[in-house]
Amino acid sequence: MNPGSNEDFDPRAFHARFDYGLIVACSENGVIGREGDLPWHLPADLRHFMRSTRDCAVVMGRRTYESLDTPLPHRLNIVVSTSMGEDQPEGVRVARDLEQALDIAREARMQAPIWIAGGGTIYTQTMDMADLIVRTLVHTRLEGDTGFPEIDPDSWELVRSEAHESDDRHIYGFAIEWWTRKQGRDQRITQPDGPRG
Repeated sequence: MNPGSNEDFDPRAFHARFDYGLIVACSENGVIGREGDLPWHLPADLRHFMRSTRDCAVVMGRRTYESLDTPLPHRLNIVVSTSMGEDQPEGVRVARDLEQALDIAREARMQAPIWIAGGGTIYTQTMDMADLIVRTLVHTRLEGDTGFPEIDPDSWELVRSEAHESDDRHIYGFAIEWWTRKQGRDQRITQPDGPRG
């Protein structure tokens, strides 16, 4: 599969081949957030996120969760937080650390992959254990207070990219990119069996 290929591509079927995926939208200078919110509104990217993560477990930090209007429907929302209480709406689980969050996700046995949805600290902690990154690269450079780690081309291969032009509903153009880990990876975070096991 080559970047920019016009072949038929089923993202859900492709994603299901992987155990752990990072899904993110970031600017060209790596910004993913500003003052607790996204610095853009891109409806097509939101649809892409919702299609990709439906019926999956989605791990996120407290600030990312609090930026949502409501919990993500048709998903297991797993929030890493030391301060949130256990009494949460249906479809939301609280984990005290990342290891517990991943345990909850694996035990739920939902559709693969387990998605990591931010914020910056959690992306950094999970970059070395993921085998898939789905990145929306927004064609702008701006100021922000939260960032996404740089993708190391020695460890990751860009296998597909889909361009989306700016229009009256999208102030910025963007590209949705699919990155897979190169063979012979050295996972720095070891875990038990994969999420479906």
